[in-house]
Order: sequence, then structure tokens, then C-alpha cells
Amino acid sequence: MKKVIVTGAGSGIGKEFTKLFLQDGSRVLAVSLVQSELDQLSTDFGFAADRLETLQMDLSKPDAGETLLRWCHEHDWVPDTLINNAGFACFGDAVDLEADRVANMLELNIVTLTMTSMLFGQEMKARRSGAILNVGSTAGMVPSTRMASYCGTKSYVNTFTYALAAELKPFGVTVTCLTPGVTQTKFAEAGGIDTFKGKSLLHNVFTNNKAGSPVEVARGGYDALLAGKTHALVGRGSRLATLLARAVSQKRLPTLVRNP
Repeated sequence: MKKVIVTGAGSGIGKEFTKLFLQDGSRVLAVSLVQSELDQLSTDFGFAADRLETLQMDLSKPDAGETLLRWCHEHDWVPDTLINNAGFACFGDAVDLEADRVANMLELNIVTLTMTSMLFGQEMKARRSGAILNVGSTAGMVPSTRMASYCGTKSYVNTFTYALAAELKPFGVTVTCLTPGVTQTKFAEAGGIDTFKGKSLLHNVFTNNKAGSPVEVARGGYDALLAGKTHALVGRGSRLATLLARAVSQKRLPTLVRNP
């Protein structure tokens, strides 16, 4: 029976990934910061209670990747698949954001994702089998005002994942970068979307229910992972972002994609 780790599994895209893998008969280790969300997973996915393991953990802490790997070793949980979905955003002018919160975002979005990819990837490479999916973003293709730090983290995730895919391919390990467009989850509220002015493109997308569905995004990533694809472009605005990134220089994009 396949074993899968899903980080950020308590809600949104991560919860939908958890559901998809449970439905296909896999065993899932659902990792989240919020215990109440994990408790809700156990209720919602009672049909697979014997295959769902939950783990409350703050993945923004230093050495979180090593801590997760150690837990897996201690509990004989050898994952066939790793879904690096956990992440958050800090919205606002870069120089005005709280330094501690930005540091936590960098730790979670970049450091922990990198370390889990490396640590579990090393073991998959040795076994010559396995799959990793990292959730990047179209924000990593299109630098935007009031999202500078977040866009930077996702640009890193995108490029790191593509390079990792090339390195691990000869060893039978597939690596997929999922780059969703704007998606309707609690992510925006947690990041401070309400601080944006009403004419902000991003604010309007969320408040007018124009964002994509986490169900759609998770399904697109899941299908791409099973197909062994390196890239999955899914969700509202994702193709437009790709076109902008190809057609407009990086230094001009922030002036076109403004969030007042």
C-alpha cells in the first residue's frame, strides 16, 4: 500500500490532496500546524480512518525537515510520495512587513520545502523510486507589488523543483512543480489580503469569488504527479501569468501587475 505525506493538509489544497490519495487506497500522513483542522480531517475522512495518520507540527521552525524525517523513521513510515504543500504569504510593502513573520515565511516556503525534498529525496534516490510534488505558484513567475517577498519564495520553489526533477529523473524519482493561479482558500485572509485597497486586482479576485477551486488545483496536481510530469499549470489566471512572464521583462512586470 502506497504511503503519502501531505504537508499543509488541514485545509484548502492540502486537504483535497489528502482526500484524493485516501480515495485511491493510499495511506496518508497529514501534517498541519492546526490541531483542530487535523481533528476535522479525521471526521470528514472517516471512510479511511485506518489509513489516515495525523501529525501536528510547526513546519516553519528551524530543523522542521529533520524533525519530520526523524518522526517517519521512528514510526516506520517510509513515504512513496511527498506533497510539499505547506506555505503562507505576507502581503504588504516589503519594507513595512513584520520581520519575524517574513522570516517564518522564508523558513516554511523555502527552507523546510528544500530540506524535506532533499532528505526524503535522498532516500527515494537510494530506493530508485518515489515521487515529490512541490506547490509553487504563478506568483513565482510574475513579481507583483505588495507581494515581493512571497513572489520571491515561489520563484525559488519553481526553479528549485525543475532542477531537482532533472537531477532525480535518472534514478526513477519523479518531481512535479504545481503552479496554481489564484485559489480560493484561507491563504489570502491569513496573508492579510484585507490590507489591499479595493482596486487591487488580487483583492477583487478573492472578494468577488473569481479565484479558482482547491478541488481543481489538487486534481490537476494529482493527475500530473501520477503521469510523471514535471510541471502542472492549473487554476484561474495561470495561463495568463505564464504568457505575461514570457512576453514582458521581469523589471517591467511589477509596474503592470500592481496591488495598490
